[in-house]
Amino acid sequence: MTIQKHGSSPVQKNTWRKIKNNKAFYICIAPFMILFLLFSAFPIVSSFFLGFTKWNGAGLPAFAGVDNYVQLFQDPLFLQSIYNTIYMWFFSTLFTLGLAFILAYLVNYYIKKAKGFYRVVFLFPLLVAPALTAIIISVVFSTNSGAVNSVISLLMEGRFTQEWLRSEFWIKPLIVLIIVWRWTGYHFILYIAGLQTIPDELYEAARIDGANPLQMIKNITLPLMLPIILVSSITATVGAIQLFDEPYVLTDGTGGVGNAGLSMGMYLYETAFEYFDFGLAAAQSYVLFAMILAVTLVNARLLRRRT
Repeated sequence: MTIQKHGSSPVQKNTWRKIKNNKAFYICIAPFMILFLLFSAFPIVSSFFLGFTKWNGAGLPAFAGVDNYVQLFQDPLFLQSIYNTIYMWFFSTLFTLGLAFILAYLVNYYIKKAKGFYRVVFLFPLLVAPALTAIIISVVFSTNSGAVNSVISLLMEGRFTQEWLRSEFWIKPLIVLIIVWRWTGYHFILYIAGLQTIPDELYEAARIDGANPLQMIKNITLPLMLPIILVSSITATVGAIQLFDEPYVLTDGTGGVGNAGLSMGMYLYETAFEYFDFGLAAAQSYVLFAMILAVTLVNARLLRRRT
């Protein structure tokens, strides 16, 4: 009868040998891994389980099953925040990416000198804090002394007193305007870098074949730019769905008249830090994550299919 000795398997021995041989590498990445586990991985996992509990920040969480998710989708205010967020995401992404692409195309192919100057100018809005941008917009669109009402009054030769910030219709377009102004430069930089990688020989060959500028954009520029457009659209999607600073400042933290400017980020903040319902807030965060993931996957699939 043969007696087997219990010990480490060959695979385990080989693994430990590799770790020992590369211990300098593992020592170098250890601080990052520890911080990542403590401040990223652990909060993500714990918030998922917290979404199935009732907890006000004191004592022990009480298990609630899926009650938080049921409560969310029965709450008209939460459903309105979803609608507002989708509205602001769709139009801000559409106008931001479209304007950035047009500007990048014009600068790259029609501006022969000082292209670096335009990169700096278009990137400047990113240096301005989102809260400050919202404050500037609120001043410009102020009812009594705003620049917009003053200019319109001058053109109409009469007093014009549109209450932009108190309008259920106009508050979302103003938030979209802030996003477009702030982020167009970022996507402009991505697009102009991508455009400069396209060989000029392709356009020369297209011109010889009699292609006009629109045909060259459709058949050369857009197909070769699709990977960058995919990255750009995903970035814009993640930022717009998590929107918080701009609507919060522009509406003084109230969501505006009829909660027309209430975003999901604002609703999550109010739930967690004003009503101290951390279980419900955790559930909201995962609904927000699901929306970002769904939109990102749809964008990726559509663009890959087009490619």
